[in-house]
Amino acid sequence: MDKIIAVAAVRARLPGMTTPPLPTVPVTTDAELTERWKGLLTLGGQPVRRSLFLTWLRADGTMVPLCVPVEDLDAEPDRLAIGNLVQLHDVVAESEGADRTELHLAMCLERRGPAGLSPGDDAWVSALESVLRHRDGLDCSLHVGNGHTVVVVMPRRSWPAA
Repeated sequence: MDKIIAVAAVRARLPGMTTPPLPTVPVTTDAELTERWKGLLTLGGQPVRRSLFLTWLRADGTMVPLCVPVEDLDAEPDRLAIGNLVQLHDVVAESEGADRTELHLAMCLERRGPAGLSPGDDAWVSALESVLRHRDGLDCSLHVGNGHTVVVVMPRRSWPAA
């Protein structure tokens, strides 16, 4: 995961990232977020590399119009590099004029393999949960996709009341 770029470089690249479809339609449940990921990712074939896609939900459930791919990930997570995601989260929050606690970091790990959680995914789930949720207190969730389907493996702890 050493491919994560420095925060200064990220700031320069934010405007050029991919705009997700339907960012103004609120996402209010894990099932709706799963469907959103299915719409964001190209399904229909095995991914060629392991990638972690990042996007953010505002308190009202609308999506920040930004989807950041972190590509060519190693099978084993790099906890230091995962910690850099917190800095990226803070940059996105600042660009939204929001406190970091007002945004939900939605992630999807796309890789070859079975639908659902595979043994190789356990280390990623553990590292993301340990660093982002427990150490840094981020509201986050994780889905896993294999090019054919997407499933939630680390659901959002709680969804804001509608």
